[in-house]
Amino acid sequence: MTVRQLSPGQMAFQDMMALSLDVNFFTSEFRLCDVIAEYLANIAAQSHEDPARYANFSSQLINEIVEVAFGSARTISKVDFNLLKNGVCVRICVGFVQDKDSLMTWAALNGPAALPPQHHAYDLLILARAMDVDLRAEVGGDCRITLVADFLVREGVH
Repeated sequence: MTVRQLSPGQMAFQDMMALSLDVNFFTSEFRLCDVIAEYLANIAAQSHEDPARYANFSSQLINEIVEVAFGSARTISKVDFNLLKNGVCVRICVGFVQDKDSLMTWAALNGPAALPPQHHAYDLLILARAMDVDLRAEVGGDCRITLVADFLVREGVH
């Protein structure tokens, strides 16, 4: 069985949790990104075969996603977190408002062309690929970027 046969998009997702946080607050308390990442990783790992190990494994990538979101978002805005699950994966969506001039650079995250190494999400994409996590960016008409990461519920489903 392959992931392509059981694509996460083909199965209905159920909500696991939602959270919205003020970016301005995190400018002074950036260390809290680690706490948020650990919290999200623990929730995401609940559906996994080995929750403790998988939370540890996934928290590094989730931490990078959280840091990129808070580092890229406008200072007077919010970052929204949503965790969803289906039988194949746990989906983490992190949305934030970006300056209009920077929106198109996020589209490169989805395309066949690699992000340039100077892009702030370059390391994030490399880490996601190494961990076999599907990562993409959805660009909204309201200058909103949503980073979507699909973590497989079972390892070895390739």
